[in-house]
Amino acid sequence: MTRIPSPEGTTEAPPGAEPLPGGLGWLVSDRALAVRLLSHEGLGVVEAGPVMAALADRLPPDLQATAEDLGDFASRIMLQAAPERHRVLRRAFGRFFTADAVDAMVPGMRADAERVVGTLAAAGGGDFMTAVAFPYAAAVASRLLGLPTADFLRLHRLSQRLAVVAYALRSQDPADTLREGHDALTRMRALIREARATAPRDTVLAEWRDSGISGLSDADAEANVVMLVQASLETVAGMIGNGAVRILGAPGTLADPVSTATAIDEAVRHEPPLKTLERVARSSINVDGHLLRAGQIVSVRVAAANSGGDAAGTAVLSYGWGLYRCLGARMARAEALALFDALRAVAPGVTATDTRVERVRHIRFDMPRRLPLNCPAPGRVGPEPPAAEISPTDTSPARTAAATVATALESALEEHDRDRPLTSLEREVAAVVLTEHGVTLPEPLRRPKTIRGWVAWVENPHG
Repeated sequence: MTRIPSPEGTTEAPPGAEPLPGGLGWLVSDRALAVRLLSHEGLGVVEAGPVMAALADRLPPDLQATAEDLGDFASRIMLQAAPERHRVLRRAFGRFFTADAVDAMVPGMRADAERVVGTLAAAGGGDFMTAVAFPYAAAVASRLLGLPTADFLRLHRLSQRLAVVAYALRSQDPADTLREGHDALTRMRALIREARATAPRDTVLAEWRDSGISGLSDADAEANVVMLVQASLETVAGMIGNGAVRILGAPGTLADPVSTATAIDEAVRHEPPLKTLERVARSSINVDGHLLRAGQIVSVRVAAANSGGDAAGTAVLSYGWGLYRCLGARMARAEALALFDALRAVAPGVTATDTRVERVRHIRFDMPRRLPLNCPAPGRVGPEPPAAEISPTDTSPARTAAATVATALESALEEHDRDRPLTSLEREVAAVVLTEHGVTLPEPLRRPKTIRGWVAWVENPHG
């Protein structure tokens, strides 16, 4: 049967793209087509309004105000705003990411990098992702915002709970998902309010407190501070981790700053931390006779679109393209350069202990899960302390402290399975919680990977 094209054009995907399942839109791999579509004014992002309106229809009356508050909050985030509104928000926050602003942050980045790498070297090595990439990315983001790192990690954890609201319609209990998300938002607002009052000068929170952010309302500023918390950890740590695989996998690369910078750029091009970029058609778009209908999705395979063809020269799409390109692209590259400069200076003999790289299995992220390193520095790797149960009748100081820590970790991590291996971010949160409880932490490589392991550590004489 011959397909008869509509007057506006055929609904088939154009060359360089393939249809997404269920008529959702196009999956694009071709570079020229990707650049063309991402530059198109008719493409925007998935906005919060329609999502929250659909959700509100499934909620009881007593949750309508909660849904309205969440929808209003989400609509103020620049990455979820319509193009016109996005431009206003982007211009207001863009001042924190100019070349001069990033240059002013470099000394702080170097200090954070030297501290994190120094800890790795003193331990004789460790897992690059959990001991270096994530702690460093968190430290730099905290410095930008004007937050204690512990507060940043708490906010990030809460932001993950908040983000689940976007998928509430798929959950078994949308109302419960909404309540959980709003509780997280309420706690985030309180944390931000407290941190804003004491934020050091020349930070995002201090600027907001002292003079406002380019005329934005407090609600707009608050929503985009949360956006910066959400956007500053996994993608940056992933980019740094992908760079480390290339740099440490090629002998001599770390020793040469030019080769190091090239390897970072190649990692960004070929192993972007975000696998895809999504845009939605705000109105029907005709691409050489192929119709993308309003509401359909364009999903760009970033690594594929970064290779082949000369559209847009040698520019990478890993930070996005067009109006919604990442504000922090310049800062992320400066972070990576500062970290590997510190690695070269503090641990020049660092090597990867395994040529096989275990990668994260995730529909969105592409980064190493683990990257074990060895540093020629004093330090012995020892086994995790043996696990031990806590007897409710044992009131010795060590057992009492262990019970307190167990409760604190379960609360902070929202996890009651003491034997589940913790993620990279959860290990950072655990370290913060333990420090707050006066626990002496072991070297990064020796740190327990489960709640039960930490309980055993606290019970032993080092705790």
